[in-house]
Amino acid sequence: MTRSIATRRSLHIVLTVLLCGFIAPSLATGLVFEVSRPGMPTGYLVGTLHSEDPRVIALVPALAPVIARIDALAVELVPDAVTMVAVAAASMLPAGQDLAGRIGEARFDALREIARERQIPVEVLMRLKPWAAAVTLGMPPTDSGRFLDMELYLAVAAQGRRTLGLETAAEQLAVFGGIPESTQIAMVDDLIKNAADLPKELEALTRAWLAGDLARLEAVARRQNAMASPAVIHWLDEVVVRARNERMLERALPLLREGPVMVAVGALHLAGDSGLVAGLRRHGYTVEPWPGAASLSPE
Repeated sequence: MTRSIATRRSLHIVLTVLLCGFIAPSLATGLVFEVSRPGMPTGYLVGTLHSEDPRVIALVPALAPVIARIDALAVELVPDAVTMVAVAAASMLPAGQDLAGRIGEARFDALREIARERQIPVEVLMRLKPWAAAVTLGMPPTDSGRFLDMELYLAVAAQGRRTLGLETAAEQLAVFGGIPESTQIAMVDDLIKNAADLPKELEALTRAWLAGDLARLEAVARRQNAMASPAVIHWLDEVVVRARNERMLERALPLLREGPVMVAVGALHLAGDSGLVAGLRRHGYTVEPWPGAASLSPE
């Protein structure tokens, strides 16, 4: 789950960091960094968006020179069949329970309207846990389901490169499984309150990503995050971001020492004092924008 899964406006904006609307900048750079240290192979750090928009997916062919020289790709969670089944199962309520019973009929009626717009069957909605309903309905409708994260994973695997996860499925699912019921309800309320603003908020985040501007991305996310309830803000900052940044950094460091590797995680895991860019620099690495990113275009 890229939050990959991956996920700081209200919950759905921050966890998905999706693309919406027309993008005007003349050049798109994305968030791609070279990671270097004397005596060690050059590695790469990529901040991803959970988006299938062609202008975002264009990052994958642009990264072909990098993919050709790496030994491995490290992502938040390897999206294999076993993992996807585990994620789906963890999203569902126990037998005999339904979402309306957990959140109340008024909230469920509001979610049902959002689900109808996204063409999600009410039977599916009824089975979701509150947090899973908030995350699922926060994602704009998709056609292929082939988001940037998945396309990058498939491109690397097709070249015979090793792929591995910085987290286990159990670790990522624990991030959601441990959410108190009151916080899950707050997530649902935030979604209902902010659903109409989703396209505008997503566009602002995407513009920052296309510009390759990490500081701007963080600033936009924090401004949007202020719309969420205090409980959700705390969960996002401390559990989704900070704690997972520490874990991913700890596991990325030995990979960078072993050989040329690309680390690709949700863009907001790169930002801020606890982010991977600052963390790698504290460990003596030089982290600079990849020169090849300037050739990317949103057209």
